[in-house]
Amino acid sequence: MTHVVELVTRQADPVEALLALYRQPPLDSLKAPGFGPPVVATLPGSALLDRATLDELMARYTASFGEGADRMAAASVWSKYLFSLVSIPALVANLLLGRELPVSPEQLRVELGDRGEATRLWLRDGGASLTSLCFETRFATLFDDFCTPLIEMLAERSGLSPKVFWSNLGHYVEYVGQLCSRHPFFTAAGEPLLRYLDTKTFPDGRRNPLFQPVRYLELGGDIPTRVRRLCCVKYRLPGEPLCGGCPLKPEHRLDKRLR
Repeated sequence: MTHVVELVTRQADPVEALLALYRQPPLDSLKAPGFGPPVVATLPGSALLDRATLDELMARYTASFGEGADRMAAASVWSKYLFSLVSIPALVANLLLGRELPVSPEQLRVELGDRGEATRLWLRDGGASLTSLCFETRFATLFDDFCTPLIEMLAERSGLSPKVFWSNLGHYVEYVGQLCSRHPFFTAAGEPLLRYLDTKTFPDGRRNPLFQPVRYLELGGDIPTRVRRLCCVKYRLPGEPLCGGCPLKPEHRLDKRLR
């Protein structure tokens, strides 16, 4: 057992264990959530499922791009802020600490920026130990309880396809899976999550909306190029170019070979 793993696993407080991970590479560039009573104004996660509240946030964020900005594109970009803040710490805690953070809509709170975008996640505590290591169920609180109803509401209020929001989420989920698999002190920790992303249909017959959200193309470089399967439509907003991993880039259409 390495010094860093010993340091983390000896923490009696799960919050301190998670924060210790965030103070070490490769997680030290990521934004850790806040824990306990928020010291700033926050919005309860359940409010994001309220049509009037979500409409107000979408209107404020869309207006920040100027008059006539594309509401659907703004909703897509807005969702990225929230998905990254919620999914990354939840999956890190799940994969590296074996803990389920309290990220159901009724439990989490979100700090908002001036434009109505999510800027920080606030959680009441460090959650509980996982009750199952089955990759089909261990991520249910995050994906089924929080992400599914939120994506349904975002799609309803914005008019954008749910597939785009799932793709936005999947971009971060796949990133965490790869990051945890390459963590120098936790061998192949992200593999359960990567297997989840490679599962097209669950045993109960449900389609996995997070199935293979990115692909790796051999484009002649030293390493494969990471490309999203679906465009996030950010380019529809004023002054916003195609993302680096956008599938609409001409060079990403030349070679369809998967890694």
